[in-house]
Amino acid sequence: MKYLMRIGLAAVALLLHMGRNAFSEKLVQKTIELPTYKAFKPFNLLFIADVHRRRIKAELIDFQVDVIVIGGDLVEKGVPLERVAENIKNLRAHAPVYFVWGNNDREVSEDALRKIFVQHDVVVLDDKSVSLFNNPQLRLVGLDHFAYKPDGLKNAFSEVTEQDTVVFVSHTPFDFWKIKRPYSAQLLLAGHTHGGQIRIGPFGMFKKGSIKYKNNRIELITNGFGTTTLHLRLGAPAEYHLLTIIPETKVDE
Repeated sequence: MKYLMRIGLAAVALLLHMGRNAFSEKLVQKTIELPTYKAFKPFNLLFIADVHRRRIKAELIDFQVDVIVIGGDLVEKGVPLERVAENIKNLRAHAPVYFVWGNNDREVSEDALRKIFVQHDVVVLDDKSVSLFNNPQLRLVGLDHFAYKPDGLKNAFSEVTEQDTVVFVSHTPFDFWKIKRPYSAQLLLAGHTHGGQIRIGPFGMFKKGSIKYKNNRIELITNGFGTTTLHLRLGAPAEYHLLTIIPETKVDE
């Protein structure tokens, strides 16, 4: 009987721990150098993805940020639009906001979401790019993966040149392999996998979120800020990222 009680208490403690992990607010900070042909002023980019059902508190951002990128799954079925609007409002109070669609976002009314985005001046990167800080050679490129458009990637990079410094964002990291000639990016951002969400040691449905340097570029896959289905996390805590991006001096202007 005592043995069963111990197992029960351990299970309850584990569930409480997983619940705390699911609603944690871990800020990951990283300084990143990006090569450039035209010098740009260092800036802080906030990347947050997979918000799902969570609330983004007004006090979540208590640091300087110059641009905010939402990497998809801001919302899912059943989330009130008022919560979405409040989350956007709390982000937009700090910096310009850019958004790419995730696989769950269109579970609510797309028209209603777009109205919220227009109201708060959120730029939707549905297969397109924008210049940042009036620098035509510093570009943010967004792919609407789940629209499944045959020319989506081509349209997203249509205004990008070989000498541009590019930050690429898609909801899913499974688009990273597509970023090869004639397309290129120095920094790639994605979410979607939740880092496996529940991991047993090194094992999980997906790899744990990470920042990796490979093939002369940087790939960031976040664990995500929220959860879906099971609002529990183990071994892949909820997180969001503050990237301080500076120009690499090795490339001639």
